[in-house]
Amino acid sequence: MKNRILKNNVYVYFVDNDDEYLRKVLTNFEDVNNYNIQIYSKSKDFFSDFNRIKLTKKNVSIVFVSTALEMDENGTPVEIIDVLRKIKQISPKTEVILYSDNDNINLVSSAFHFGAYTFIKKNENFLLRLENNIKGILSQKNFILKKHSSMLITKLFIIFFFVVFALVALIYILFPQWFTT
Repeated sequence: MKNRILKNNVYVYFVDNDDEYLRKVLTNFEDVNNYNIQIYSKSKDFFSDFNRIKLTKKNVSIVFVSTALEMDENGTPVEIIDVLRKIKQISPKTEVILYSDNDNINLVSSAFHFGAYTFIKKNENFLLRLENNIKGILSQKNFILKKHSSMLITKLFIIFFFVVFALVALIYILFPQWFTT
C-alpha cells in the first residue's frame, strides 16, 4: 500500500454550469467511492480554489470540464480551451477530461492538443465512463509510482553490489595473504 494512491488522495473536480444535472448523476457515484469531489458552476470559482491546492506524488487531481461553461462579465461564453490551458499551466500533471452533449470534433482535437486526457459524451453511460476514466488514471499513476520504486530498488542494489565489490578489492589489495591457501 506504500506505493499506491489511495482513494482519499484523489481530488475530482467538476466544472459545469449545469451543476444540478451533475449533482443528480453523482449521487450514486459519491455513495460508492471515497474520492474528494467538488462541483463548481463557474470556472472562476474553480480557479480560486484550484490555485491553492498543493499536489504531491501521492495526490491525484482530475478535472472534468463541460464544454458548455458559463458566460463571462462581457456576456460571452467562457472558452473551454482557455480553461484547459490555465489548468495545465497551474498544474501540468492534472488530468483534464472534457464532456459534452455533442461531439464537436474541432473542439475535441484542439483539447487533445492542449493536454486533455479524453472526451466523454453525456449520455446514459456517462457515470460508467466517468468511473472508468478515474480508475484508468489511477491505474496509470500507480504503475508509474511502482515503476519509480522498482527503479530505486534496482539502483540501490547496484550501488550495494559495487560497494561490496570495492571493499573486497580493497581488502585483497591490503591483505592479499587472506586470499591465499
